[in-house]
Amino acid sequence: MTTPRVHLFYGLAGSGKSTLARALAEGGPAVRFTLDEWMLLLYPELGFDSPEYGDHAEQVKELIWSVAEQVLAAGTDVVLDWNSWSVERRGWAVEHARRVGARVVLHKLTTPAEVASARALARMRVGQAYAHPTTAEGNEHLAVLMEEPSPDEGVQIVEL
Repeated sequence: MTTPRVHLFYGLAGSGKSTLARALAEGGPAVRFTLDEWMLLLYPELGFDSPEYGDHAEQVKELIWSVAEQVLAAGTDVVLDWNSWSVERRGWAVEHARRVGARVVLHKLTTPAEVASARALARMRVGQAYAHPTTAEGNEHLAVLMEEPSPDEGVQIVEL
């Protein structure tokens, strides 16, 4: 049996993280967990800018992990479809994965900001289910916050 993997994503809104997450799960064997879907189902009234969003998101990630851990124990990959834009966010996944003997793969999407923002705007215009609205300004803000990943963090980096 091969060592199961935890797939993480790094990129701007509209860079293709969720599209890649779906492709990885469909190409399997892997199970995808999309934080936006869970948050919009459990807390439809909350937006990214809501003061309580962060606390709820952290609780939902732990809930997702409780299921993902069982998937990994069965030898199947887990796709954590949310942005691992910081060392802290990636560290959370690495720590959890190590506890169950899984490897971590970080998919770094390098889509230019203009392209990613245009995709996010198009997604918002059609009202794509389970996607939070995002603006070019939001992506500009995120780009400033993003911390470049390093293999020293315990992740295998795949740049796309």
